[in-house]
Order: sequence, then C-alpha cells, then structure tokens
Amino acid sequence: MENEEKLDAVFYALSDSRRRLLLEELAAGPRSVNQLAAVAGMKISAASKHIAVLEAGDLVVKTRQGREVLCHLNYDVWREVAGYVAMHTKFWSGRLDELATHLKSARET
Repeated sequence: MENEEKLDAVFYALSDSRRRLLLEELAAGPRSVNQLAAVAGMKISAASKHIAVLEAGDLVVKTRQGREVLCHLNYDVWREVAGYVAMHTKFWSGRLDELATHLKSARET
C-alpha cells in the first residue's frame, strides 16, 4: 500500500464486525444505504456512519442513482490490501519455516 495513513484507515475500517458485515453484503453487488442498514439491523444513521468509515478507508465508493445512493466495493483497494497481506504472508511463512528447522535441529542435538 502506498502510505501508512491509507493502511491505517483500511485496517481501522476492517476492525469492526458490523463494517465487515456491510462489506460481505456489498461483495454480492451494489446496495443502497437503506438495504445495508436493513441487512445489518441498524438505523440508517448508524449504517451511514459505518459506511463513512469504509469510504475513509477507500474500501467503498458511493454513487447516486436518481434519488438513491448506492454503495460499491472499490476493487482497486482490495487488490492493494491482498498484495500487502500476501507480502507479509510470504515473509512470515519463510520465518516460521526457519524457526521450525531451528527447533528441529535443536532437539536433535
């Protein structure tokens, strides 16, 4: 990811289970704020606040379709997040393999 502030905003947005629920719903396609609020069992004002956090993390974008506001996943940012996680997964996988080798050799001596 390009900078620390952006990364912080993304992971802050992902840190709440209600926001993750909204994202899961958006994975099926665009939804209105009203639809998201209904699925999550929250008031529209609460859903709007959570959506604002998701927008701040650039995970969600809103468009206007007539009188309705639709939320969409921002797939470009999701690709960046996946790349960031993959990089760390590769690093830690290698480190854990080294640790396992070290522990095995320590037991044999």
